[in-house]
Amino acid sequence: MVQTNNSIPAGRQQRIMDFLSVNDSISIKEAAELCNVSEATARRDLDDMALTDLVERTHGGAILHRGTGFEAIHSEKQTVMIPEKKKIAKAAAELVRDGDSIFLDSGTTACVLAEQLSTVKRLTIVTNNLDIAYAAKMDPSSTMIVTGGFRRDGYNVLVGDIGEEFIKKLYVDIAFLGADAVNVEKGVFNSNFLEIGIKKSILNCGKKRVMISDCSKFSKKALAKVCDIEDFDCIITDEGIGEEKRKVLEEKIPRLIVV
Repeated sequence: MVQTNNSIPAGRQQRIMDFLSVNDSISIKEAAELCNVSEATARRDLDDMALTDLVERTHGGAILHRGTGFEAIHSEKQTVMIPEKKKIAKAAAELVRDGDSIFLDSGTTACVLAEQLSTVKRLTIVTNNLDIAYAAKMDPSSTMIVTGGFRRDGYNVLVGDIGEEFIKKLYVDIAFLGADAVNVEKGVFNSNFLEIGIKKSILNCGKKRVMISDCSKFSKKALAKVCDIEDFDCIITDEGIGEEKRKVLEEKIPRLIVV
């Protein structure tokens, strides 16, 4: 009998790799449907691929294995985990009150959050994110402040000493930060050293410090540490993080919101 490509594990794995080359993640159900096999077989394939560092297993699926120095391009970041980012942004927006001052960092989830704040009155938004500065729709009573600094090529964010020194003079009600990678034991990481100083300054300027990161970040690795998990007052993520990581986070921070 002639074997089809789907009946050969290597063939199935290649189809999964092709899928991950254009998508941020794959679920067990998606892998099973893609390869026309059972979910049990798809789960074994993903486990085998994780053993050879082709992928990193997540709760219910996998993401493409990438080294700690890898950083997705800005346009790629904007197109992944969109439903999760919208739910996280909605929950984050509920923390913001009329008259508040907030900092929105360079993350793509912060951009989605900015879209949720158009009806908040007398709001002051400070940001180093040019996408937010250009596109945010705000109530006429609200104010947008941009930090200044050097535009990071290809990422539309401002970095450098100018911005860091400006941020050090601020004290906002809520500082919202994203992350390139989160390890529940080791802390929060970023892929590029250029943003580390800015991230630390943002964290320090907030009366309340809130991380807004989807579950995929909890399975990724990045090069440079920003801070510890315990440095946050609240973390907002989605249910994809799984029960084990959820329990660890609940022990480390005052408030965890899972949407």
